[in-house]
Amino acid sequence: MNFLRYISIAIKVYREIKIQKQFNKSFLIPYLAELEKKYNGKFQPEQKKKILNYYGLFITSFLCSSYKRLYGKILSNDERRRATLFGVLTPVGDDLFDIDKLHNESIRQITFQPETFAATTFSAHVAKEIQTYLLQTVPHKQEYIKASENVLNIQVETEKQTHATISKEEVQRITYTKGAVSVIIYHQCLNKVADEQMLEVLFLIGSLYQLGNDIFDLYKDVRDNIYTLVNTCDDYVQFKKDFIERVKLQNNKIYALPCSEKDKQDFCIVMNTINARSLVAIEQFVSTQKKYSNKINWWQLKRKDMIVDMEKPRNVLKWLRYAYKLPKLI
Repeated sequence: MNFLRYISIAIKVYREIKIQKQFNKSFLIPYLAELEKKYNGKFQPEQKKKILNYYGLFITSFLCSSYKRLYGKILSNDERRRATLFGVLTPVGDDLFDIDKLHNESIRQITFQPETFAATTFSAHVAKEIQTYLLQTVPHKQEYIKASENVLNIQVETEKQTHATISKEEVQRITYTKGAVSVIIYHQCLNKVADEQMLEVLFLIGSLYQLGNDIFDLYKDVRDNIYTLVNTCDDYVQFKKDFIERVKLQNNKIYALPCSEKDKQDFCIVMNTINARSLVAIEQFVSTQKKYSNKINWWQLKRKDMIVDMEKPRNVLKWLRYAYKLPKLI
């Protein structure tokens, strides 16, 4: 895998982001405005920003298009629409738990039988409409329903992470599962569903991405008293070793897929660009632990100790180095 190969892949991802931005301009932005008018509500500024810049942009253009390229195909317009709409459903679903305080049975009804749910809040109306559409249009309804159930079940379980007495084994199980089901359901929105071999790959990809989320959400999780593998770690040197071993396992699973060698290599490179960022942050935490004589209580430290500035030239160079090295680890 030479340097020019990485440049070529970066160009493909950049082009896909441009396509998705245009799609958002023509479809997503007007649709969000339509929902606000139709249900007499508003997406919160932070929520809308997440939809337009992350769930409805990055996830679709980066993750879903990568799935398709792995199979030697491109993301169709129908697939793009479904993936983009699920990107709206993700943060709206959080509101059903956190703001609307709906009972689990009500959320299950929206998930599995949305057309029968009597919505009364803006978030519930939006979730009902989008989930109804997805259930009507996904090519493989049963696989999508199973993935939806897995997302719902782990969302309920994340409440356990607010308890200081939770075991590290339980935190790990919830973390890995939460990340896995999040990337799997986007795949099940597509025309081709993930088979058992691909599900194993996606579980590892998702678990690493969730670790990355927790790494860069360190300050927020400490502030909100959410216990993660990151803020309860007592040995970041070992954490780094374990992270790299998980990357190796992920890579081996990717290279075992029955796809072309070129497409597998490209997919592995793209997936590891996120893991490379996480590794830069982990190295910072290793240095922080040494600074405090190998003992860290994040709840006693300042915000600046928990923030990893990925715009620093030094961190950018580290990220690029790891983005080059990680796909080679097997």
